[in-house]
Amino acid sequence: MEKRRTLTDKHRFLTWMGLLLLVVLCAGCWKPFQRLSGGEAPTSAALMSWPTATSTPPPPATPTPTQVIWNTFAPPRSVSVTAVPDEAPRVQLPEDTQVWLLLGSDQESPLIGRTQAFHVLLINERLAKASVISIPGNLMVYIPGYTMQRLNAAYALGGMNLVRETLAYNFGLRPDRFVVAHPNEFTWLVDDLGGVDVSVLYPIRDACGGLPAGLHSMNGSKALCYVSFITDQDEVNRVRRQQQVLQLLFTKLVQNGRLVKLPMMYVSYIDRLETDISLLDLLQRVPLALRLGDPQRISYFMLGWEVVTAWELPDNTQTTVLLPVQREVSALLAEAVAAISEPSPLGQIVLTYEAQLTQAVAATQTAQPGAGYVTPYPTYPPAMTSMPMLTPMVTATYIPTAILPTAIVTQEPYPIETTIPTEETPFNPYP
Repeated sequence: MEKRRTLTDKHRFLTWMGLLLLVVLCAGCWKPFQRLSGGEAPTSAALMSWPTATSTPPPPATPTPTQVIWNTFAPPRSVSVTAVPDEAPRVQLPEDTQVWLLLGSDQESPLIGRTQAFHVLLINERLAKASVISIPGNLMVYIPGYTMQRLNAAYALGGMNLVRETLAYNFGLRPDRFVVAHPNEFTWLVDDLGGVDVSVLYPIRDACGGLPAGLHSMNGSKALCYVSFITDQDEVNRVRRQQQVLQLLFTKLVQNGRLVKLPMMYVSYIDRLETDISLLDLLQRVPLALRLGDPQRISYFMLGWEVVTAWELPDNTQTTVLLPVQREVSALLAEAVAAISEPSPLGQIVLTYEAQLTQAVAATQTAQPGAGYVTPYPTYPPAMTSMPMLTPMVTATYIPTAILPTAIVTQEPYPIETTIPTEETPFNPYP
């Protein structure tokens, strides 16, 4: 396992800047999440300016919705081992819904491997609800411009652009943001969160040190083995384990104020992750993450045996892949969209998460400099005896070391002696 590199001064600066932004974002954490049905009551002055009964107000402008143009998909370049399905209809998403994609590669950066973890997130930011759709990596889909291949090969063949085209053609969804994680980053995340407690439903005897059925406390290495292990080409069971650990990790991240570590974790991983999500994107969604910590606000779906069928490749390798049943897949996607389309009350657990994060941010702000750190104090030259001078007033204010490891100095100006000439004391230009 590669040793994680030490944070540089730049990373420390970004971390503390992120924490300061987190403080600003959390200033409204105590306000319950609600949709405003109206505005503030109009003042008397505003009422006086309203149009009278005889006036005809101009009709309100009707905004024209922006249509997203679906690109024309490239035809196959060779004969496919099975029939190419028709293009899937575009999924109609609710307003303010983002499509995020979480991929897990089986190779370390900078190598490009197969993405054995494939999870699509539909996030309704207005209603603070989400649906997670987990897809088996060996699902046979049409990769535009290539042929029928397993979904886990799309990223290796053409990067994220080809993955977007593949999802658009086969599922009617086009991701807005993405993250590609490698084994190291996954291991670090589990360890940074203090491990996870996983309920193993089906025992694993020949891998991961042996995992009998029951509750197991897993560190990063064991959790990686748990979500990566596959036997008898049972991809569906592996996807179920991945979704289980994904849910546990997110729940643990929003508990006990751990989101305060988000800037530090981001700058630790960003050199290895492949993503178009910035630190600012994450920090702006901290209140949303706290609300999604309510388990009733996230729905989980999976392309399991109800919507796929096993099929053996005709290449004499006895390799089994999965073929989607288009009608069943469309029904599952519609159910995932319906789960994020209706508002629901906010659970009390969210208020607990908000209070925990507020306390964690306050504790971070009042923390003292670490052991071994010496705050530099300014020095001053001795005052000249021929000129009267006040003793400088020094006010040292602690600022986090990653931002500015110095003291702020406030110095009173030197006094200036002035003499006003009078009749008794005429002005002398040469005293």
